[in-house]
Amino acid sequence: MARETGLALSTVSNALAGKSLVKPETRDYVVETAEKIGYRASVVARSLRAQRSYAIGVLIEDVANPSASAFVRGVEDVVNRAGCTILLANTDGDLERQVAAMHALIDRAVDGLVLISQHLDDERVAEMLKGEVPAVLIQRRTPGLDLDYVGSDNSGGIREALNYVAKLGHRRVGYITGPLGSSSARERLDAFRQAAAELGLLEVDSLVYEGRYTFEAGLEAAGFYAGLPEKPTCIFASNDMSAIGLIQRLTERGLNVPRDISVVGLDDIELAGIRAIDLTTIRLEKRAIGAEAAQLLLRRVDDPDAPVTTKILPTKLIVRGTTAMAGPG
Repeated sequence: MARETGLALSTVSNALAGKSLVKPETRDYVVETAEKIGYRASVVARSLRAQRSYAIGVLIEDVANPSASAFVRGVEDVVNRAGCTILLANTDGDLERQVAAMHALIDRAVDGLVLISQHLDDERVAEMLKGEVPAVLIQRRTPGLDLDYVGSDNSGGIREALNYVAKLGHRRVGYITGPLGSSSARERLDAFRQAAAELGLLEVDSLVYEGRYTFEAGLEAAGFYAGLPEKPTCIFASNDMSAIGLIQRLTERGLNVPRDISVVGLDDIELAGIRAIDLTTIRLEKRAIGAEAAQLLLRRVDDPDAPVTTKILPTKLIVRGTTAMAGPG
């Protein structure tokens, strides 16, 4: 490889290991050359020399949630280029499964962990995260854990969406939360309440339904809203799967979306854009968030004393067919 690239052996080795001290253009050149000549370094030999596993543990809450795959793709984009692989663990949002998965990954000597929407308040989790294995958090964080974090601008996205539906004349707006044990779900609810108060929306708290980030939660929420003496004219779901479940059950009850009730989601999963659903939603740059988290983790692996970093990525309102002007009354 050194002969083929005309570079020093140390430069080639550092480039293939994804070391940050190599310029990006040099690293790209080395990787492209390696691919052209079919070069494949011995992972075992490289691991022994560097005392690293070149494996990154990634914990996701629900493998069935389309958002999870986008975050993971972003992580994978970066770590693969750095010559690493990922070990994926699905926790189903269950604390005990998460603790077991974290122990298993640490026992396998992963170089670091990426936690996507995981429990953080448990003492066992905190103890592992304060240990020697570096970790980066995505979408959930908690006071007392001074770790690198990447998330989305919950406040800005919800404010933009509420401003939009308010301009359409909606004053009674419902809100389906995520699980309130999640910091991101609480941040989104707080942002909704604050923006709703500023816009003078009516009876906000009585229109809040505590849900989960699932299709089933949307089905259940539809029953709650259908039973209210005064129904909202618009319902905001804190993720797209809940919004899609909500639309299905409202339609089954004979209500038209958006003529009778407008619906807004959050995530912009691929399913949201198909014509049959056509969901107005807030787009989260999930793949970019995953990539940013992976870059922070690799930096932390190279330099354990690097300053702790928080990165918040912007959101964007995507207007589609599930929102319309509020009807009379």
